[in-house]
Amino acid sequence: MVNYLHARLHRPEKGWDPVPAEYAQQYAERAWSAVDEALITELAERMGGLEGKQVLDLGGGPGQYSVAFARRGAIVTWHDVSRNYMRIAQQKTKEAGVEVTFSLGYMDEAPRLLRKQFDLVFNRVCFNYGWSDPAFISVIYMLTRPLGYAYIEANNARFEWHRLSASARFRTWLNAVTGIKIGHPHPPRGRIPALLLKYLLRQMVVDYRDTFVDRIFFQKAG
Repeated sequence: MVNYLHARLHRPEKGWDPVPAEYAQQYAERAWSAVDEALITELAERMGGLEGKQVLDLGGGPGQYSVAFARRGAIVTWHDVSRNYMRIAQQKTKEAGVEVTFSLGYMDEAPRLLRKQFDLVFNRVCFNYGWSDPAFISVIYMLTRPLGYAYIEANNARFEWHRLSASARFRTWLNAVTGIKIGHPHPPRGRIPALLLKYLLRQMVVDYRDTFVDRIFFQKAG
């Protein structure tokens, strides 16, 4: 509720941007140098290919994965709340010579803004920016077409715990214990797949090999 009220007062379509231009540029340089092509290949193999598939890069940031999917022949939609990231992603798309559709808005509002479903919903390292964990899972599920796929890669509550302020640690604890979310704490390990089990799925693969990152791949039931 706190994050929802914040979003009502801070609107990207009215010029609000949570990502300063200088930071966006610095982050983009790092992100574009670290695209995980092996991940994209793995997803393509699990889905039977990406050619012609409708892919949503949900929380697309500077667009590195949007372009990577488009290069594999996917029909890509980028969606993010930051206009500064959108400008960078648009320029990178132009330089790459591929086509990507751009949509500006909160990730939680994507079902209303896009009004379509996708063969793959790709949400990487920005799950914690959803307004609440259960609500954001429902967003991802709604955006996935029947028999479509979703990939979520989320830092969990252990991620950089030693660097968190006392306030951030309290908010992380509060979210883990009560589900009340203030700001953008990372979810506790295992929460995302546990929430997904409430939905109709055909398959789900959970990867806990990294202590600080939860990776979830699922296929929606038909």
